[in-house]
Amino acid sequence: MLRRLPLPALAALCTIIIVLTGCEHAGEAPADPGRDFYPIAVGDERIFNVEDKVWLNNRVVSTTTSQLREQITEAYRDAAGAMTYKVVRARRATAAEAWRVDSAQTLTVAPQYLLLTRSNLRTVELLYPVRDGQEWNKNAFDSHNAPNDLNRRYQEVGGSLSAGGRTYANTVTTFDEGDDPLFNAYWHTLRQVYARGVGPVLREAIYYNYCSTSAAVIICSGKEHVETLVP
Repeated sequence: MLRRLPLPALAALCTIIIVLTGCEHAGEAPADPGRDFYPIAVGDERIFNVEDKVWLNNRVVSTTTSQLREQITEAYRDAAGAMTYKVVRARRATAAEAWRVDSAQTLTVAPQYLLLTRSNLRTVELLYPVRDGQEWNKNAFDSHNAPNDLNRRYQEVGGSLSAGGRTYANTVTTFDEGDDPLFNAYWHTLRQVYARGVGPVLREAIYYNYCSTSAAVIICSGKEHVETLVP
């Protein structure tokens, strides 16, 4: 569920983009960078249906549902002059219950990227322009991270998605790399889908711990977390 109230979007910050993806050739600024895959304005509200599953001994042992609300409550310029939006997050177990605020985070809009800050951790959520197969370091703003570590990529740019009872005709997916279960005992991956003119419509996080039996490799334990936008 998304409500929008118009607010001019300003952008700054350029030098750190070299760390993310390198400079564009002069004079080649694309006409459609894809920033409208995550429109942001004060007054926006998005509600997600949330489903959490717990795995044990290769089967799902519990499933719980809840709702998450994200509200854009204010906008300001950060110390570097970039437009930053405060996102207040609230949760409830069912649609009949009252919302309870549990956290806040920020989204910083720059010409070449969208930066998410939560719990003092900063990740590059989107990189502009949006290009199928493009990879970048989502942790480029983390001084403890290797700058050349490419751990997020675009895929299925322009593809359609049906989720939450609605079909989105023009979407882009970001995918975080995980470990290969054939060679590692742990698998973690994050998939996020954004619809043009809407924003995030699906977020899926998977955490699996594998172990070997006499018959096969199985999921010893794990979790699945899915957030689907309410139309």
